[in-house]
Order: sequence, then C-alpha cells, then structure tokens
Amino acid sequence: MKRIKQLLFVLSVLAVLLFSVSAHAEKTEYTAGILNDYEFSGNNVIEYAKDSVRLAFKYTENTEVNFTELGLKNSLTALNNDSISFVCMVPWNDTLSLYVDYTTEPVATGFLALFTGADSNIYFGDFAKLNNAKIGLIKYSVFEKQLNEYAVENNFNYAPVYFNTVNEMTESLDSGSVDAILVPTTIKPNGMRLIAKCGSFNYYCAVKKGNAEMLNLLNTSISALKTNSPFYLSSIYSEHFKIPYLNTAALTDDEYTALQIQEKLRILISDDNYPMAYYDTEKYAYAGVYIDIIEKVAKNSGLEIEYIPGDLYHSPIDCITAGQADAILTVSGSTQGLVTATEPYTSISYLPIAKTDTSVFEDGKYYVGILSNDEWITDYLSETHPNWQIEKYSSINSLLRAVEHGKIKIALLSTPDMQTKTSLIAHPKLSIINDFSVSIPVSLGVSNLTCPKQVVNLLNKIIQSMSVSESEFESRVYTLSHIYVPNFRDMIYANKWWLIVILIIFATTLIFIKTREAYFKKLSRTDQTTHIYNRQYFNQTADKILEKNPMQSYLLASVDARNFKLINDRFGREIGDQTLANIASKIEEIFKDIGLYARYQGDSFLILTEDTPRSRSRLEKLEEINIYIHDSSKYQVPIKIGVCPIPKYNPDITLADYIDRANIAKSTSPVRNSNCLVYFTSEMEQQLNTRNNIEVEMVKALKRGDFIVYYQPKYELATDRIIGAEALVRWNHKDRGIISPGIFVPLFEKNGFIVDLDFFVYETVLKMIRNRIRGKDPIVPISMNVSRCHLGDEHFVERLEQLVEKYQIPKQYIEMEITESIFSQDDNSALSLIDELKRRGFTISMDDFGSGYSSLNLLRKVPIDTLKIDKVFIDNADDSERSQVIVEEIISMASKIHVKTICEGVETETQRDFLKNAGCDMVQGFFYSKPLPYSDFETLLNSSN
Repeated sequence: MKRIKQLLFVLSVLAVLLFSVSAHAEKTEYTAGILNDYEFSGNNVIEYAKDSVRLAFKYTENTEVNFTELGLKNSLTALNNDSISFVCMVPWNDTLSLYVDYTTEPVATGFLALFTGADSNIYFGDFAKLNNAKIGLIKYSVFEKQLNEYAVENNFNYAPVYFNTVNEMTESLDSGSVDAILVPTTIKPNGMRLIAKCGSFNYYCAVKKGNAEMLNLLNTSISALKTNSPFYLSSIYSEHFKIPYLNTAALTDDEYTALQIQEKLRILISDDNYPMAYYDTEKYAYAGVYIDIIEKVAKNSGLEIEYIPGDLYHSPIDCITAGQADAILTVSGSTQGLVTATEPYTSISYLPIAKTDTSVFEDGKYYVGILSNDEWITDYLSETHPNWQIEKYSSINSLLRAVEHGKIKIALLSTPDMQTKTSLIAHPKLSIINDFSVSIPVSLGVSNLTCPKQVVNLLNKIIQSMSVSESEFESRVYTLSHIYVPNFRDMIYANKWWLIVILIIFATTLIFIKTREAYFKKLSRTDQTTHIYNRQYFNQTADKILEKNPMQSYLLASVDARNFKLINDRFGREIGDQTLANIASKIEEIFKDIGLYARYQGDSFLILTEDTPRSRSRLEKLEEINIYIHDSSKYQVPIKIGVCPIPKYNPDITLADYIDRANIAKSTSPVRNSNCLVYFTSEMEQQLNTRNNIEVEMVKALKRGDFIVYYQPKYELATDRIIGAEALVRWNHKDRGIISPGIFVPLFEKNGFIVDLDFFVYETVLKMIRNRIRGKDPIVPISMNVSRCHLGDEHFVERLEQLVEKYQIPKQYIEMEITESIFSQDDNSALSLIDELKRRGFTISMDDFGSGYSSLNLLRKVPIDTLKIDKVFIDNADDSERSQVIVEEIISMASKIHVKTICEGVETETQRDFLKNAGCDMVQGFFYSKPLPYSDFETLLNSSN
C-alpha cells in the first residue's frame, strides 16, 4: 500500500511537470496592423511601432505578435472582419472612437509638424505667409482637427488638399502644387524645411469595438510596461528619432536678428566645480557635464561662448551689474530684476542628510545647510520651502560636521558631490533621508542689461529641444571617470574585515578609470569629421617638434578648399563633411610617414614636415590631387596650398606667425579654378612687416594727427558747379609721406581699427562744416563712407547722431556713402542700417554700383538717394558700345525711380560729354579735380561759388 501511494505521488508530479511544459510551449499569436500612411524617408514610424508593441508584450507571457502594414481605412476593415487582432499605433480621434476601442494608456508618442520645400519663402512662425496656403493632408487624416485648432490659435486660414498616399503628398510638395504638408514626425524629412510645430500627441492601441478580451490584454501589457519602465515613451522614441525636437528647432526673424546682435555670450563660470563645470588644465579649456550641455546649446543656436572665471568677482550679480558677463551658468530662478532664468537645461537632485533615525519632513521648519558654491539654488528653495532657514558652509566636511553637532537639521548635497567629493563612511552618525529629495532646475541666468529678450527666447527654444532629463543627467554623472574613493582610515572605521575586498574594488575602479582616460585622451586629439588630428593636438605637438629640433629646417603648409562655403550651401553639410574627409584622406595618404598633419579649422588643414627634397616632392604631389563632390568629375574642388619655410627654430616667432605666413602665401595665388601651390617669399615677408608696422603705428598715428581728411569735389554736369564733395582719408606718415588708403584701409577693416578712423573722419568733416556755417561761407553736402565693420555695431547710428547734434549740422549737408559690396544675401544687417539712417533723416548714397552680382535686386530693396556708378563702366565707354548702353540704361532707370546719379573716375572730356548727354546728374574725377587737402578745397569751393 505504501509503494502504491509513492507511485501515485510520483505520477502526479510528472503529470504536473508535463502539463507545465506543455502550457509553457503553447503561445497565443496575435496579428497587429501597422498604419503606414506616413512612412517615408526620414520618418521610420513602422519600426517605431513594432518596437513599441514588442516592448509592451515583453511583460505578457506566452504571446507572440505578427505585424502587417495597412493604411488607416484598410486597418478598420481588417479589424471588423477579424483579419487582425488590433491596430498597434493609432492617434486618438473622436470619429474613430465610434468604431474602435482605445487602450487606457498610450503605447508611443509623436509630434505634429508642417514642412515646406527647401526653396519656399515661408519660414518658421511666419503665419502671415501661411494664410490661405495650400496644405497637403492624407485623406481621412486623424490630425486635421489638430491642424484646425493650430490655425485658429495662430490666426491663419488654409486650403486643404487631400492625397491618398504620403508619397503623392511629398511629390506634390516637390512640384509646388501645395505650399506645405502636415506629417507626424520630429525628424526633419529629407529636402524639407520646418515651418510650424503643431503640438504633440499620443499613439494608442485600438481594437474592434466591443472586443473587451483583446482590450484588457493590451491594457494589462501596457500597464506592466509603465510600471517596469516609467520612461518608456521617451526611451523608445529617442531610440528611433534620437533627441526629440533637436532637428526641428527653428528660428524666427526676431531670433535670427538677436543672434546677429548677440554673437557672443559671456558666461560666468566656476573654475573648480568638478564634475559639473571646471577648467581642464590639460586641455586648456572648460569641461564638465554643464559645459557639455551648454556647448550643444551654443552649437544649435549659433552663439559663440566665452567663459568668464567667476572667482574674479565678489558675486555673480556684481559681475552682471558691471557688464562683465552676459549670463550665469547656473541659476534656479530670476534674480533681482537683473537676470532672467531660461528654461531649465537639466535638473539635479539634492539629497537631504541628517542624523540617523531622525524624523524629518519636507514641509517642516528647519535650519538647512548648503555649500557656498550652491548659493544659486537658494532662489528655488525660498519659493518651494519657505519654512527653511538656509545656512551656507565653505566645505563638505564643515557642512556635515554642522549636522553632527546639531547646528543645522539637514545638509543638502547634490548627487554629483555625493559621488565625487565625499563619503558618509567618515560620518557614521549621518545617513541620507529616503523620504524625500529636492530636484533643482538648472537654468542659464541671462543678463537683462546686456542681452535683449530675444536671446532668452532663442536659448529657451534650443534648450527645450535638447534639455537633459534628471535621470539622464545623473546617469552621465554616474559614469564619470572620477569617483570619490574613501581613504584608508574611513575604510578601516567602516569595516576593517572588508578591507581586502574594498582594495580589490578600488584597484578595479582605478584600472577602469585609466582605461577610460586613455580612450578619451585619444578622442580629445582626433577631429571627429575627418578622423585625423585636431587643432589642439597639432599646436601642442608642432611646438614640441620645433623646440626639440632647433637646427632642423621645416615646411609648414596650410591647405584649404576654395569656396568651401558654397559647397555646404549648395550640397548640404553632409556632403561638405564628406569632402573634408576626402581631403584629409589624401593628406594622410601622402604625409603619413613624413609629417604631422591635422584639420585646423573649418576647411583648413595644416602640415608640418622637414624641409627636404622628398617633402617638397610630396607637396607637389598634393597639388596634383583631384577632389570631387559626389565622386563626379563635374564637381571638382580646387585646393590652395600655402607653404612657409622655417629655416631654423626662432623662439621669437610663434607657430601662429608661421601659420599666418603660410596663409598669406596661399592668399596670393592668382589661380582660381585649379589647384595651386605657393611658397612664402621675402617679398611677402616685407609686406607682412609693413602690415605689422602699420598695426603697431596706427593708434599713435591717429592720436598724433597723422591722418588727414581730403575732399574730392563733385560737379553738377548741367552747370559745371561744385555741388558736393566726398571725404577721403590719407595717412601722412612721418617717414614714408602720404600713404594711399588702398594700403591701410583693407587692413583696418580686418582688425577693426576702421571704426575709430571713420569716426575721426566724421568728426573732422562735421567740425569743418560747423566752421563754414559760422563764417557764413559757401557749404556743399559732404559724403562720408560707412565701413562694413559698422554693420554689427548696434550703437553706430546713435554715435553718429550724437556727433551731428554736437556740432549742430543740418542733415542736408551730410550724405552717408555705403559700398554695394557690403550687402550679403544671407545678412540683412546692411538693409537694417540703411533703414535706420533714413529714419533719422540722413541721405544715402550707394558707391561702386554695378560691381556686384545683384545690383538690380539691391536697387529694388535699398532706399537710396544717390547712385554712384562704378568707374569700370566708363573706363571702356570710349570704345565699347556695350558699356555706353549699360551706363545710359542705369542712368535712365535711376531717373525713373527718382534716384540721382553720379559717376566717379571721370578723367577725360569725352567721358564728361558722354555722361552729360546720357543724363547723369553729377561726376567726380581727375578731369575736374583730384582729392584735395582742406586748404585747397576751401579755396576751390570759395572761388567756385
């Protein structure tokens, strides 16, 4: 009987095991429909849908999901005839809810946007141009309601155009049949430009109406997913589309203008707040988690960042008040009306530390200690915890000791500080309170004194597109190479029996750190685009090579692609980067065994090699390479090579000086459409010395009064009377005599000294006019040149206005002359300057008209009073019928739009007569008078009138 019972027990166990194996082996299969209505290049929603559903069913045992791609209409049909079990990603729609049941929680997320063609004149946020635009939509689109709401909210109407497929819709956009298309995406589709972001939405799973069993299974799966992975919406989205909105951030006209005004943002920063923001003495640059984020903000916004050491000033606010900085790296709120906090670019957890077994509540009244370096969080704490009395301490040890001794109830330490700067092993009476933590938003504090509000708007837009979540932030900190390791005494105090284990862990950590350091050291000296050395490594290594081999001769070559900006503009940055990589590959192939080479900046490369016949032969070989775009012989990229010989090491000449000489040699090449190789010569050395001498002497020369204003009269052709003059500047050098402006003006425009020189001319001219008014002498309008350097100066017009008011000069006697060449297709600053001058009552003249490539377009847009025809047209007018026709048409056209004409460079009677017959109003040139010093001009003007 006993054996029978044992046998029955064994058989029961076997039956249970067999049943379990059988049950486990059987899987229930479901078929999910995927909406493919919006699948196109740059918008891989199908794989996104598959991964989202697979992630949810990961938590449901014995299930398997198969997928089939269907449009919305076919998906509804398939649901009704039970061909599919559910539709895996459907946006919420009131009409659809009549035919399907949605899951309670979303399974994925998405964003809705309007895109237009690359050549469209509609830009981001330009709702006036969107009004009455034709917008492409998929038939039966579930997003049309959201578009309607967006249109009403932004006050524009549109004409919907419906398509059966997304390919038909995108083809219609390419052909210009529609002005824009509505698609659910956040990755910029290929060849399109973002013009509006219409909001976010969620994707749900949907089942046949009344299919409670399938709906319950989906709800259970998604609920389990949410419990086990709270951030699943953003994580699966980021896996497919990278950082949300990063590639869809766009700027309005106001923000572009703010960016042009605020080209540089000076940020106040601490030098020793490792690992958040600190100065890396090895790389000679600021680094840290905050810096990584801010550098990405700068890259996406176009702002140049300059870091200002915070320890040079008493407090951040003092620095802002003094105008020494434009922003503070970390604030938690707006401060004293002087600083506006941007949207948080991340947030950071502060952990409360108190005596073990102490009861502490988040809303209690306590003395709370923080580090002095964390003073910036007090703005946030004062709002969220008004009952806390905040005390500041200079070090972590003094802060923790204050808790131990009962001076404060709680110490707040950030998670990075807890990881990298301390260990509670040394403070056994203290522990972290698990009941709560304080999450502090980290924002840039932008100065209201030096930055317009559009800068804050611009920064907010970029930050919102790429802000770092607290979990990601802490993950970055956790993976930093520097981790605080408790000292020997701390470890013994904590647990001496585990000392050996701790030492092993420490050794492992140290090996890990060293491995990571070696990896990042290699990464730090490599250019990520071309995969050859970068600028920093080249500078450091080249200096060492020259210092260690003082008697060896070297060659320093500077290489770049001619007109590389046009390649980026025409073919896109991706093709531009590939072209740079091709050039780098050729340089590496030729010089890998005999030289140091690197990508220096932009499209510029540097090569340092010994000066030998072999090296010179390699340079000639480099001149013979062919670089093509798209691997097509139609698009060859000419390269320029400038070489500076270095006979031997001279400590008085820096590497930058040698690079400058190589660039000078490169710039002197007369070749335009083919490769060229030019060596720096003694004549170029003389020119360089002349330039350096000019820069050394220019400030003193201005103070000594060596610069003289000359006046070239303007004559009215109808009467041959002087009716104006142009103010020109000459340099009366103490040793070289009169120096032509053609020598020093281009240099001054490069180094910015032209600004001071121009205002010297302005004041001299206005002072002269004031003296003639007082003496009741004859007066004619004087035209004064405006350099391109003034375009970026928001105070230029104000300074000019102050001079005019100072000397009380009627503006009818002042004409501001702007050269056609300062106008740029991508920059409206010149137009803005002219509009401001006109608004203030100044007369505007356009110099060198016809020398550019868009003269007629400028004439259409620019509100000028006088047109100065470039002398190149009349230089050949005597024997060129074409030149005569052009000049006559320009004069006729100007007359019809009520713009006066003047022609410069008139040197012969024939030229004068031709212009007079053509209807030109005024002329200037050697036929009448060369530029004169004021004494001669005064005599001529008095006698003429």
